[in-house]
Amino acid sequence: MTRASGRIANVTGSAGGHIGGNIGTAVGGSAGNSVGHSVGTAVGNRAAVLTAAGVGVLATMGSAAWLTMRVQANLATRLIEAAALEMALAQGQIEPCVTDPTQLKPPNGDGVYLPSGEVLVSRPGDLRPANLITLAFLGDSTSVGYGTTTPDETPGVMLVRGVARATGRPVQLRSYGLIGSGAADLPRQIALALAADNPDVVVICTGANDVRDTISPQRSASQLGVAVATLRAQGIPVVAGTCPDFGVITPIPQPLRSLVRTWSRRLAAHQAKAVVDAGGRAVEIGKLVSPEFLGRPDLFAHDHFHPSGAGYAKAVAALLPATIDAVLDADADAAQAAGFHDISA
Repeated sequence: MTRASGRIANVTGSAGGHIGGNIGTAVGGSAGNSVGHSVGTAVGNRAAVLTAAGVGVLATMGSAAWLTMRVQANLATRLIEAAALEMALAQGQIEPCVTDPTQLKPPNGDGVYLPSGEVLVSRPGDLRPANLITLAFLGDSTSVGYGTTTPDETPGVMLVRGVARATGRPVQLRSYGLIGSGAADLPRQIALALAADNPDVVVICTGANDVRDTISPQRSASQLGVAVATLRAQGIPVVAGTCPDFGVITPIPQPLRSLVRTWSRRLAAHQAKAVVDAGGRAVEIGKLVSPEFLGRPDLFAHDHFHPSGAGYAKAVAALLPATIDAVLDADADAAQAAGFHDISA
């Protein structure tokens, strides 16, 4: 680091401590001041490094604005995590000693769903239902229905019921999503899905945590594209819901909300292109669904960040047509291949 960038680090580190201390005091008195000062100083040093390195649009911002948003991001994350833990504790999903939100367990709706919407109750030794479709759901907390209270509210259950109703066939839901994960975790999830089920269709929802972790949109989208290409190479159709628009999450304070809105939209655009280029179907959640969340607190869970059951229903309504098309197209391709094989024989 040059002398100039070293001076920037000292100045912005001190400014970060001052800003963080002020916010910390407002949140938690003298103890909050100490924590806020430490966070602010660390954030200030990080901002200085970014500014000195000239990294993208963020580096062009004034140090004070950047520091304010980084402190806001830390505080917003803590508030969301605290609300999520409080919600899970009230619903009896965790023990009081659990403090890590990634350990929360949303309702598990995995199983086989009939066209009537009923769950098929199977016993050990039962034969696999005829014409069964297996749908694997991959991604982050939204793929497993974080924020819901019953299996019926989870997006996976709503999605497979819709596919079963449209195709007249039983559909098995297998969920492999991981709370807190980003696109980098998809290879692990794919390996689990292929080893266990060899799914007929895969649905992926990821991106929000990569915005949170400031993973570049290009990198995150590229990782999603590789995941889609891996599945398509196995002949498995893929539907991917792109990153939602963070601009509709009003508890995120300004100016942070404007930044993450731009970031999430940019990521969604890169994701859509990467998915299509890899042979998948992209569903642009930010454009099709997110606007409906404005002024609708009922569409959010109690943490005011994740969707509620009603919110997930909006996303499923957007994902369902592409998922049905993917299944029907795969059936048509299989029938055509079978007919060609019969003629050749």
